Amino acid sequence: MKLITKYNRINIAATFSVLLAASVCYYFIVRYVLIHQLDSTLKVEESEILDYIKTNNSLPEETNYRDQHTSFTKVNEPVKRKFSNIDLYNERHHENNSYRQLEFSVIVNNNQFKTSVIKPEGEVEDLITLIVLITIAIIILLSLILFITNRFLLRKIWSPFYETLSSLKKFNVSGNKELVINKTNIEEFNELNTTVNSMTARIVKDYDTLKNFTDNASHEMQTPLAILNSKLDLLIQEPNLTENNLKQLQSMYNAIGRLTKLNQSLLLLTKIENNQFEKSELLNFDLLIKDKLVQLEDLINNKHLNLNIQLQNVVVNMNHHLADILLNNLLSNSIRHNINEGIININLTQQELLISNTGPLLNFDTTTIFDRFKKGDNTEGLGLGLAIAKQICDNYNFRLSYFFKENMHMLSVGLTNATDQ
Repeated sequence: MKLITKYNRINIAATFSVLLAASVCYYFIVRYVLIHQLDSTLKVEESEILDYIKTNNSLPEETNYRDQHTSFTKVNEPVKRKFSNIDLYNERHHENNSYRQLEFSVIVNNNQFKTSVIKPEGEVEDLITLIVLITIAIIILLSLILFITNRFLLRKIWSPFYETLSSLKKFNVSGNKELVINKTNIEEFNELNTTVNSMTARIVKDYDTLKNFTDNASHEMQTPLAILNSKLDLLIQEPNLTENNLKQLQSMYNAIGRLTKLNQSLLLLTKIENNQFEKSELLNFDLLIKDKLVQLEDLINNKHLNLNIQLQNVVVNMNHHLADILLNNLLSNSIRHNINEGIININLTQQELLISNTGPLLNFDTTTIFDRFKKGDNTEGLGLGLAIAKQICDNYNFRLSYFFKENMHMLSVGLTNATDQ
């Protein structure tokens, strides 16, 4: 959920709740005031009746008007003066109506009478209803105004933030360009932009330093390794070497070979992580697989492996060199870790490249199979082949996954930018 949307929801909900609670309180306050006003009118009628009795020593005539009813009932004992709400049947409208009633006692010629003065509450209720409707309309109008204001005004206020976010999305550390973001008239966003500019400048500087170190270290290591290889080649050719000397030299030769391969693999991983393979092109993935199988034909024949190939015409947009490395690592892995006279199945569709092969069960947690230097006990590899394949897939948003099903090791590459040829 976006920040503006969440803010709008919270703001409108809080405003609506406050207005609703205030409206309820407002309703009861207005009702109390109007009823109090109606009671004051009843008190005026009470005073007029008492004044009339005092002046004339007799009861006034009973009234039965639309807006007032007055009645006198002879009683034996005085009644308690009180206000009350009553419902009376209206024969004209055939319905019960609410009334406010004041009861009190009067004495005329030593006779006790209960006096009832009744006024209808209809006008009060109508006025309260009108006030409630107006209040509801105001709440709806205010909520609408708040929504529109928050939607457009806040979006404009937050536009510098989205500009910064857009610039960060477009930022490429390998582009050798520092991120520059324009100033705004909002202090907090200026602080954010200053921090982002400073951070990206340090990232670019650190990247350049690391890239130069990697290139220089790789170049400097290649020279002594090449010298060692050539010296060992000459030394192995010496005629006076014993069998023990030859074994030791061969061990050194193998170690230097592994070191050379390790150096090349780590350098390749660094370059992939740093996006140094930017050039992409449309590649026929099925043709690349066929070419790679021809290159690996000797290895396949040495183990007498059975190939089952189903390839659709698929085109992907990626760097040719990285595509070659990806296929080489995946196919070599299925050959190297297979058994004699084993099976390799290769299925290529528009959505997925699936390579499955027979082989011994893995003796480690398969969730770490794509980690660097992760390998089984019986392999002589460096444990970087699948790590390199995973890094290539991550660069192109391919989904590389491993699972074991029906006694087959399966590597799946989910293709996101594949198209029909």
